[in-house]
Amino acid sequence: MNRDARILLGLLLFNGISAVGGGFALMTGVIPKQPLWIQHTDFGSLYFPGIILMAIVGGSSLLAALAMMRRSPGWQLCSLLTGLIMLFWVVGEIASIRAFHFLQVIYFVTGVLASGSRRGKSPSPNNGAFSAWPAPGPDQFSCR
Repeated sequence: MNRDARILLGLLLFNGISAVGGGFALMTGVIPKQPLWIQHTDFGSLYFPGIILMAIVGGSSLLAALAMMRRSPGWQLCSLLTGLIMLFWVVGEIASIRAFHFLQVIYFVTGVLASGSRRGKSPSPNNGAFSAWPAPGPDQFSCR
C-alpha cells in the first residue's frame, strides 16, 4: 500500500472511529444535552441523531476502510460514498443546529479528502493520488 493509500485509510478510520464514538456519546448522554442542537429539528432528543452518526456516518467509513484493506472490488466507490455521507452530515448538522463548531471544518475536510480520493488530470490507472491498486473497471462498482 503506497503512502497516499495509507493516508486515505487513516482518514477513513479516523472518521469511522470518531463518528461511532460521537454517536455513542450522543445516545448515552456522555455529551451533555444541548437543547439548542435539536431546537430546529423534529428530533425530541439526541438519541436518533446519535444512531445516524454512529451507524450511517461511522459505519460507512469503517466499511470503506475494511473494503480498502481487503482490496475488495469497488473500494474506491465506497470511499467516495462515505466521503459524501460525511459532507452531507456536516452540512445538515450546520443547517439544523444553526451553529458552527471548529470540528465541523475538520470533518468537512476529511469528507472532501475521502470523497476526492483520486487527483490528476488524466483518468489513467497510474495517475491517481490514492492508486495503491489499479483503478476499478466497469464491473467493480460495488461495496462488497
